[in-house]
Amino acid sequence: MAQLKSIQVLRAIAATAVFLCHLFAIEAGQADRDTHLAPVWVAGAYGVDLFFVISGFVIVWVAADRPVGRISASQFLYARVSRIYPTWWLFLGLMMLALMIFRGAPWDPLRLDQIGLDGPTHVFRSFFLLPQPDHPTLGVGWTLVHEMYFYIGFAALVWVLPQRDRIYGLLAWGALVVAGAVLGLSSAFGRNAIELIFYPMTLQFIAGGFVAYAIKAGVRRFAHGCAIVGACGLVAMFFSHGSDWVAALGQVLPQPWPRTLMFGIPSAVLIYGLVALELQGKAKACFPKALVELGNWSYAFYLCHVLTISVAGRLTYQLLDSEQAWVNALFCFNAAIATLLCAALTYRFFEAPMIRYLKDKRPRFGSARASVSSNLN
Repeated sequence: MAQLKSIQVLRAIAATAVFLCHLFAIEAGQADRDTHLAPVWVAGAYGVDLFFVISGFVIVWVAADRPVGRISASQFLYARVSRIYPTWWLFLGLMMLALMIFRGAPWDPLRLDQIGLDGPTHVFRSFFLLPQPDHPTLGVGWTLVHEMYFYIGFAALVWVLPQRDRIYGLLAWGALVVAGAVLGLSSAFGRNAIELIFYPMTLQFIAGGFVAYAIKAGVRRFAHGCAIVGACGLVAMFFSHGSDWVAALGQVLPQPWPRTLMFGIPSAVLIYGLVALELQGKAKACFPKALVELGNWSYAFYLCHVLTISVAGRLTYQLLDSEQAWVNALFCFNAAIATLLCAALTYRFFEAPMIRYLKDKRPRFGSARASVSSNLN
């Protein structure tokens, strides 16, 4: 299955949005002055919502047609685990090393004391991306906890449901999440298995899955309109961050329901529009090669950026006068270059070779060998 350039471009955009959010946060923490970056970039955290919808789309796009059964489900899960864990462990290890140097332990003792969690348990749960009361040792890994849950859930659908019934299984899964949230089984953060299972943002994965099913079924009308509406909707939500009406919505709906709806719906509409346009051979100008390449690096980019921004900030603000606006601009430039370089090198010399190696070393599942399908993995 050929790579969808539209999906890679959207991955690049999502990763860049999250980068800008953390650029603002780390700059504000390290610079000895009021920040010069616009607070609106905090909304870049919602790039995660776009990532979730993309993930749901990709999983259904590449795996919905697998035959039913344990072997097929095992093949699918192996492909996802071998894609996620090695690069996660690389940057988790680097974060633990940094914490050892600056905090004296491979975790943050002050943060763990506040939540009443011991260090070894925290590291163990972080290593295997298991739910816990706070973010993993490398904070951005909280999203991967949800990714792994969705992979396991979809693997269960592949195991027990034939192809024609999986869309109904996905619908039932969404209904279960809504019911659990209504019954008070969810929270603003998936701290344990129950809260993870009923976490509202799982609906974003499911929405992406329905988009994939629709396009697979040949439903590709109004692609231009959906691409425009989805893009405008996301931009509008981005700049609505902190507005009165969003605050009012937060009084009506508990978190994370507002972000689930505000960013999940336009993300799904945008993905539908762009993928449909690409499959129709249109809108090639929307998929520049540089953004497609950044999309290829996006996983490494996402995992490394907190570390690279922090290093850039320490070097910039310890060597230069942080009161000067040009120093702030230099920090942003240094952080961007360092992150891009780290992501490119990681993808070229670690992530891509590791994917190929683990594909060649995949175990046998019953009578069939696993198949890792497409560049979208």
